[in-house]
Amino acid sequence: MTTSQTTRIGLVLGALLAIGGIATEVSAATVTVINTNDPGIGFNDASAPNPAAGCNAGETLGACRLRVFNKAAQQWGNLLISNATIKINGKMTGLLCSQTSAVLGSAGPTNAFANFPNAPRPNVAYVQALANSLAGSDLDAPNNDLNANFNLSLDNGICLTGVSGWWYGTDPSVPVPNDRTPLLPVVFHEIGHGIGFVSLYDTTDGSPFTSQTPIWGFYLYDTETSKLWKDMTNAERLASTTNDPDLVWTGPLTNAWSPVFLGPPAKAIINSPGGIAGSYDAQTAEFGQSVSIPTTANVVLVNDGSGTTRDGCEFPFVNAAAISGKIALIERGICNFTVKVKNAQLSGAVGVLIFNNAATGLAPMGGSDATITIPSLGVSQALGNSIVSTLPTTVSATLGVDASGGLSGTQNGCVRMFAPNPAQSGSSVSHFHTDAFPNLLMEPSLNRSIFDRVDLTWSLFHDIGWKLNAENVIFRDTFDPNPCANVQP
Repeated sequence: MTTSQTTRIGLVLGALLAIGGIATEVSAATVTVINTNDPGIGFNDASAPNPAAGCNAGETLGACRLRVFNKAAQQWGNLLISNATIKINGKMTGLLCSQTSAVLGSAGPTNAFANFPNAPRPNVAYVQALANSLAGSDLDAPNNDLNANFNLSLDNGICLTGVSGWWYGTDPSVPVPNDRTPLLPVVFHEIGHGIGFVSLYDTTDGSPFTSQTPIWGFYLYDTETSKLWKDMTNAERLASTTNDPDLVWTGPLTNAWSPVFLGPPAKAIINSPGGIAGSYDAQTAEFGQSVSIPTTANVVLVNDGSGTTRDGCEFPFVNAAAISGKIALIERGICNFTVKVKNAQLSGAVGVLIFNNAATGLAPMGGSDATITIPSLGVSQALGNSIVSTLPTTVSATLGVDASGGLSGTQNGCVRMFAPNPAQSGSSVSHFHTDAFPNLLMEPSLNRSIFDRVDLTWSLFHDIGWKLNAENVIFRDTFDPNPCANVQP
């Protein structure tokens, strides 16, 4: 096989959010949405939208939804350069949902190619939209570049307690209602997967989905084994898939820009007593005051007087007087995080720590309530149990950041990738790590603080080969040294 031959590589995957040259004249990308819904369904729903859904006057519900999809597509078109139209098969359909969790959307490329004209590297697989851009032409005109699906059930009121449906507004200056989930950032995120933010590796066995090495294999790196994924066996990649915090991205532009977009990590800092004092990992909330402004107070375990008395779901709290002026400690479960924190705020709490009800991981702290004005963090079950067992001895805590710990979401100067144990199908590896703070577009969960910005995503795209529209991406002439350079092979 020679580099002048084009290899079409079939894909069997779906992701759950300048290298080389182009011989022809380049231009900003055109991104086209192909509506694949049946008549009367999804993007073709002719019914009137709920007045609270953020639609424009005179729009049908389907037209309202499609407008948001097209807005996200236009945003990507403004950022990317390609002579070949990027074509998206789009559908609203029933996806997994329950009262406590939901898959908001999923997307992935329909194909990948290697050894096409102007390919930056021989025998390396690039997703179809990126390969087309690099080749300067459509390598597979009969087939569209990516598939994207979004959860129709959300508008039926059967997903996520307290959520009435999607929010179809596209103006970031207009607050999203507390009971609505914004569609625009979800579509923006999922298109990102389809046009290249995807590893093309199977997280169940470590094998590539392609017959040629995926481009991500040149940048996914394990700081413990000191190996790039392209140089690993399938078994080594499988182990690396869950090797958090050592799975990182070594792309030079992404890491050079990391100090611009990332700050010190959010932490739950226990000041006293000495037996449990320390700085603990924490998950920031999508609502309330940022912990970049630290809050220090004594910690009090909530007693809501009913059922699991420390879950904070019933109001008023039995010990509201003790909570006032303190940091409320609450256990995850039963009701939404916003309900717990709002109940604590109404009781006079100055901050909230919510500890997980599972042995691993942090309470994820999702939700939206513009009336919440106090900070809150999600912490581990172990930390929560340690505080509970220490009380009633006075426990002093700070909700803040740890400026001595380097940049959030990094390891050895490199931006971390999402590598939980056990692996999460459709999420592991093909996302930035959730520890990044402030939050990033391509984290595995919806961050309501992000509406239409691309942060480090554009620099990762540049690392893998995308040409970017300089009119809409901030470039600079000089960079600080790549903080990840010392671990690159």
